[in-house]
Amino acid sequence: MDKFFQYLNTFPMPLWLAMMFAPRHPLTERAARSSTIFGLSALHYVVALFMAMRSGEGGETSPQDFTSLDGVNKLIGHRAGTLAAWSHMLALDLFVGGWIYRQCRRLNAPAWVRIPSLFFALMAGPFGLLLFLLWRTLGAKKGEALAGVRM
Repeated sequence: MDKFFQYLNTFPMPLWLAMMFAPRHPLTERAARSSTIFGLSALHYVVALFMAMRSGEGGETSPQDFTSLDGVNKLIGHRAGTLAAWSHMLALDLFVGGWIYRQCRRLNAPAWVRIPSLFFALMAGPFGLLLFLLWRTLGAKKGEALAGVRM
């Protein structure tokens, strides 16, 4: 389980770094549009979730209860459940990061928007998304994205 955790943390890092620091490279552009990378990330979550549901940790082998806070706490309250929750966050954060990257390319967003938005999407998911959406709503409409500022 520890090796899988290390792998999960390492797998998306090249794409995150490329989206932040090599946005115009053809490999970055291909990878950020690749269904394979996002699909593998989702598959990692499915594997981790299956491991958590089958682990029997916490003294139960019955199906997990996702409809109550106590049920979710019981699932996340052990190593396999924590791994599932972590892989869930990594998969969705990567998906959101890919979307932010593609929008930044489309809108010609400056690096000072792209890099912090992607960094915070990696580190705190929705916060990075919020930063980008705020810029897109407030800054991009004023022509900032099209003012010739390059990524």
